[in-house]
Amino acid sequence: MFNETKLQLEEEKILAQKLSKELETKNKNLELSIEQIEKITAILEDKENSIKLLNQNLEDEKNALLAKEEQINFNIEEIEKLKALLFDYELKEKEQNDIKEELSTKVKNQENIISLKDEELLMLEEKILTQSKIHQKLVEEFDITKVKIKHLTGIKINVISKLREKLGKSINIDEKSGAITFSSNILFDQGKYTLKEESKQELSVILKKYLQALLDDENIRKYIHSITIEGHTNSDGSYLDNLALSQQRALEVMQFLYTSKIADKTLLEKYVNASGRSYSDIIYKDGVEDKDNSRRIEIKFRIKNEAAIKELQNFLGDKK
Repeated sequence: MFNETKLQLEEEKILAQKLSKELETKNKNLELSIEQIEKITAILEDKENSIKLLNQNLEDEKNALLAKEEQINFNIEEIEKLKALLFDYELKEKEQNDIKEELSTKVKNQENIISLKDEELLMLEEKILTQSKIHQKLVEEFDITKVKIKHLTGIKINVISKLREKLGKSINIDEKSGAITFSSNILFDQGKYTLKEESKQELSVILKKYLQALLDDENIRKYIHSITIEGHTNSDGSYLDNLALSQQRALEVMQFLYTSKIADKTLLEKYVNASGRSYSDIIYKDGVEDKDNSRRIEIKFRIKNEAAIKELQNFLGDKK
């Protein structure tokens, strides 16, 4: 019994020693683990500090990146503005180039036109020189024509003067035209075209003197173009009725002249004619129609080239 107990105690002792060793080993291991833990803790603390520093650096970098992002955004806006400005500039530059090209084309056209104008000027100078010569010739001819007009006008004045000398003061002669006038009241009844018997004697005397003065003198007759017997009426009645009446009265005087042997028939046929004017040449007095004096027979003459003389006289008058 004792031996069993002793054996059991020895076994427990051995077990206790074994456990003691294991405990020592565990303690050593534990001490080693604590050192490692402390080292790990130190390392972790270093890592933590490093992480904090890294986080700070990351925060700083983040802030820096945000600042750069803002700057980039600002720069992008500026770039967009610059792009817009550049686009406007390019448009304006294109417009300027188009304008420049257009102006260049215009300048070339103007140069061509100027070149043509120079040629035209040379042609015009030649034309002006030619026209100047023609003008000079016309001036010379014009001066000659004025002399001729003065001469022909002088002839008519001379004819009228000789008429006045031969007819005397008993017959009223128009100073400008040389015409003589008979009142229709004396020659005809109202609305009639047959000559009154009592008017024929006086009419014969006056017509004879008038025609002798114009046709008997060769120096005067050579300038006479025609002698016209004109019938005139007032405005009573229609134009056509008065035209017929004025023509019939002029023809009546012509027939009387032709049949009364007042003048040579050959001269009458050559120089004398008759026409009616109706009321196309009414006489007015104080702005009112003079009906009695409008009813008349006029005997007038026209010298050769008289129409041309009047036209030239009017032309000369315009040039003064």
